Amino acid sequence: MKLLLAGYYGCGNVGDDALLQAFYQEMAGTGARIVAMAGNPERLQRAIGVPGIPRRDMNYFTKELESSDALVFAGGGILQDATSYFSIRYYTGLIQKAKKMKKPVFLLAQGIGPVTSMLGKSAASAALKQVDLLTVRDPHSANVARQLGYRGPLEVTADLAWLLQPSQHPGTEFNVAGMQAVAVSARPVKGQKDLAKTFGDFAQMLFRNQFVPVLLEMDTEMDRKLLDEIAKLHGGRCPDIRNLHTPSEMLARIARTHAMVAMRLHAGIFAAKSGIVPLMIAYDPKVVAFCDQAGLPSPVPVQGLSAQRLWDAFSNLERDRASLTSRMQEKTAEMVALARRNVDILKARLNLS
Repeated sequence: MKLLLAGYYGCGNVGDDALLQAFYQEMAGTGARIVAMAGNPERLQRAIGVPGIPRRDMNYFTKELESSDALVFAGGGILQDATSYFSIRYYTGLIQKAKKMKKPVFLLAQGIGPVTSMLGKSAASAALKQVDLLTVRDPHSANVARQLGYRGPLEVTADLAWLLQPSQHPGTEFNVAGMQAVAVSARPVKGQKDLAKTFGDFAQMLFRNQFVPVLLEMDTEMDRKLLDEIAKLHGGRCPDIRNLHTPSEMLARIARTHAMVAMRLHAGIFAAKSGIVPLMIAYDPKVVAFCDQAGLPSPVPVQGLSAQRLWDAFSNLERDRASLTSRMQEKTAEMVALARRNVDILKARLNLS
């Protein structure tokens, strides 16, 4: 049994690579051979152990698909045009190609939407009508799938990153001169030009109140410039976590921090999985859906975001940490079980043990 995986793997995004690593860990022992389309196949294989092919080489794709038993999209948000119409057209094109070659297509733990353009809606609707299996990571995605015309069986599961295991036991909580570490995950957002100043000012507030901000680079291409600007505004000396070998290493590092303030979805999932209640910043509906599912406080909207609003929300979270942690931990076990449903459903469909 050979499965060809498609997604945004091996492109420098820790969250997307976490989906692949978690899926690969869960499929161990089934006998299935996994090959992934990747931005950097060599680096992906060295880091996670999954052989890859260049994701933009359609000749490679066709050759691998011919010898594969199915095309699998293991997590992520392929059916959205917030990134660009080109992105949704690329992924729906893979689905169309697979169906022309009479290969089953399985979409697991998908985040669907936003899809706002007419072309995007048309492409997504056509693709959904062709898939052989669909599970979604949150109720919002289920609603969007139905709005796009999907009428097949649909199960709400959870993001595959909930299944990721840390590279090592996290150990004791990290601190600097007795100051507790607060992980900060920021990403650029179109139309939000003041994010660097907002987070730079917030980092200074943390420092003045005996916390040390630690910047997380969750996407090497998108996040680096913004994080460098934040560090500069903080005085140029701000601890960071970047250039790690695997997502499981990032998970282990996050588990040693005291708190998390995050825009990135998977930074929030890593924190929650580690027993840390994250303060989330909503730049996309998926962040709101995550908070609802995981029993977290409502996220802070990115619109009108200020350092003071962040500090007030963070202070409230610190005050209520014990009760919030208890509620979140009850939900965490549920999320892990729901995430595992994706793999169990696929195994049953393919008669894998």
